[in-house]
Amino acid sequence: MTMSRQTKTDCFQLKADFLPITVLRLLRHEMDLLQNQLETTILKAPQYFNHAPMIIDFSAIENAGQLDVKQICQLLKQYQIQPVAARGLKKSTMQDELPLIADTVKKVSPMNNKTKAKEPEKVKTKIITKPVRAGTQIYAKDGDLIMMAPVNAGAEVIADGNIHIYAPLRGRALAGAKGDTDARIFCKQLEAELVSVAGHYLLNEKMDMSQHAQNMVQIYFENNKLMIEVV
Repeated sequence: MTMSRQTKTDCFQLKADFLPITVLRLLRHEMDLLQNQLETTILKAPQYFNHAPMIIDFSAIENAGQLDVKQICQLLKQYQIQPVAARGLKKSTMQDELPLIADTVKKVSPMNNKTKAKEPEKVKTKIITKPVRAGTQIYAKDGDLIMMAPVNAGAEVIADGNIHIYAPLRGRALAGAKGDTDARIFCKQLEAELVSVAGHYLLNEKMDMSQHAQNMVQIYFENNKLMIEVV
């Protein structure tokens, strides 16, 4: 959505846009291990990580203040990953490498009892009836996405809510794009390159296609990992 109408004297426009960003959550500070895992992961899906923007989450690291953020950023850039922000660090640790994203949401004072709460706007479910071709991205903002046709290899479907696919999924499906870990993906024929819920993803090699390809499945986030379950 354009924020202002363009005129001949304008130098820029402000537009609302969407860019799915993966979160790399560091579990330990071991540069050799990080490099080895990066190489292994990127080899499985090189196009997905090529120049991909990424947020680095340091919240699981003890003594995160002693980390060399610059060294970690340089390593990611060697593999064509673009670190754009960090979280889980104190500002003094940033070394001017990345902007810092807050870990918590500030508490808002309760509203006056006399003030009637505004009802949330109803968001329509987005329904797609035509096949999604390679290189195409479909995004259901603030709602669910229903696919009545195939998602081809190289295509991407994204929703802030759930994704329902009543056809083969051969491309990528990303549910809970704004961080909703309760979002789910329902798929009639799972042959995906990648599936993701709230930034937690599984690549094709990690899915048991022999068990799931011909069954209706649901994909959800539980116990800090993605689960695939026959419905």
